[in-house]
Amino acid sequence: MTESTGYCAEHREIATNLRCIRCDKFVCGRCMVQAPVGIRCREHGQSKGMPTYEVSAGILLRAVAVGLTIAITGGALLGFVILPFLWNIPYISLFLLVGLGYLVGEGISLATNRKRGIPLIVIAGTSICCSFAIFVYAVVLFGFRLDVFDMLGLVASIYVAYIRLR
Repeated sequence: MTESTGYCAEHREIATNLRCIRCDKFVCGRCMVQAPVGIRCREHGQSKGMPTYEVSAGILLRAVAVGLTIAITGGALLGFVILPFLWNIPYISLFLLVGLGYLVGEGISLATNRKRGIPLIVIAGTSICCSFAIFVYAVVLFGFRLDVFDMLGLVASIYVAYIRLR
């Protein structure tokens, strides 16, 4: 054995020439982690997630508050204020619901400092479904009928919010 040969810090019985490039600790083939910059030990080889996708409980609560506020307000405005005046315009509910999906997605994104991830997408989708429930209640209350474009508007608005938060 040469002078640079040592024994793995985790497995004392295994001789090795490999060292962690960060802490200079000896590592064997079982312990090493191949990093883009070289070999590292298990301790220093763990990759951290991107901060954009790290969402704390406080940020989730803020997202829920903003998402539901925008969705409930938007659903009430669409259903009780805008709907009675614009119902005869073709495809209007589709476009308005897509716009609401954009507002929910962008509002949650701004409120969470442009964080992204599945939990925020779920919050946005749930908020949009609450908004759609208010919209449907208004449609039934005013005696209008739902059509396939309303359902398409729901799907499209969830997709738009998804695009904003993925």
